[in-house]
Amino acid sequence: MEIVNIQRDLMGVPFASNNDLGIKVALFDSGISAELPTADAGAGFVIICHTGTVALNYAQRSYTARARDMVILFPRDIYTLKNPSADFTASWISYTPEVAEKVLNDFPPSFYSYLAQHPIYNLSDTEAYTNRMEYFKLLFSRLADSGNVCRNEICLYLLRSLFMEILNRIVNNFTIDTSEPKHRSRLLEEFINRVNSTPQCREVAYFAQLLDISPKYLSAIVADGTGMTAKEFIDRAAVKAIKDLLSQTSLSVTQIADRLHFFGKGNLCRFFKTNTGITISDFKRSPKPTK
Repeated sequence: MEIVNIQRDLMGVPFASNNDLGIKVALFDSGISAELPTADAGAGFVIICHTGTVALNYAQRSYTARARDMVILFPRDIYTLKNPSADFTASWISYTPEVAEKVLNDFPPSFYSYLAQHPIYNLSDTEAYTNRMEYFKLLFSRLADSGNVCRNEICLYLLRSLFMEILNRIVNNFTIDTSEPKHRSRLLEEFINRVNSTPQCREVAYFAQLLDISPKYLSAIVADGTGMTAKEFIDRAAVKAIKDLLSQTSLSVTQIADRLHFFGKGNLCRFFKTNTGITISDFKRSPKPTK
């Protein structure tokens, strides 16, 4: 992920953060906007644009964020922000993947799917704009309140509440198409082909990067299309590859571990037992179906 410096000056910008918690907030003030922190390459962002425009490239699509637009980007999403207008200003919240796991752990897959296709929406009425900015201001003040012994819990709750407001708006104001669009079918098909052809790669983030989408979006696509999580699908393909090599070749377990990029024979055996419930020795002794 690349985040370009779309601002010109940090001087005078209110900024609050809690490095231990993993949340940062920057508020636009006094005609000077905040700089998106280039050090947080894996962070997610909620951005409210106040004036001007900026281009967003996300998931192989191009968007333009304008005044009163809210931009939602999840941790490890692949995107660029570029070409800000001279009058562009914004406030933002950044949050780490660890924070995302805490505040978004039970949100429905359709939430991620929808926002992956609509990363920008306009806070058209004054009430919605004011409401979202109140969350920004509250988070800012609580992060700055180092004497509050419940600061972390309050900040997590506020961020979760903000995302719940976003979810509520999606559910109540938009029709979410539950049919699988063609591009989702294409992405699922490509994911399956890549997993089956490279069983030595077993990380969701690896395949998400190949497809130029976020791990969250990939997981939503796989869950909708297969009923399994992306990790479950990947591990199942790896188990099939192990079984095929055990049954159809004379390779030793150590050689199979090397071929499939496991860290040694023991790691492969543990993986196989965890995912099948039997040991490799048991599998070798079991009768094989005749062709």
